[in-house]
Amino acid sequence: MITTQDTFDILNLCAKYYISTDEKDVDGFMACWADDQPILFESPFGNFDNRDALRAFEDEHVNRGMAIGKRHVLSNPFIEAGENANTAYVTSYMIVMDVDNIPSIIATGIYRRSKVIKTSKGWRFVHRKLDIDPGFMKLMQKAA
Repeated sequence: MITTQDTFDILNLCAKYYISTDEKDVDGFMACWADDQPILFESPFGNFDNRDALRAFEDEHVNRGMAIGKRHVLSNPFIEAGENANTAYVTSYMIVMDVDNIPSIIATGIYRRSKVIKTSKGWRFVHRKLDIDPGFMKLMQKAA
């Protein structure tokens, strides 16, 4: 059973995930992930199954990559109970806006059933799978 406090804590975890990316806070981003469990991040930009690889990806993404000048917005979070009181799944939409130029939405996607676990440090991700909507890929092809 997911308590009201668990719900708030998981929503804050999701918000911290996006805000850490936008603020180029790689340590904050990594703090969203369990540090004593296997992790997996799957996306069109790569799959990462360990903390070192994920940290390297996030550092590149926020300091030299596509996240520069962007704002990530979480919407429609839906939290489901997991296998026990210490696991849950959260699905949410992601909206990415260009904020360095004329503000515009440049990408949308969905994180489907991200698995979170309750640790001694609070709720943390152990698995995230990002599916980007087709319009972003069309934008990338047009830019190439």
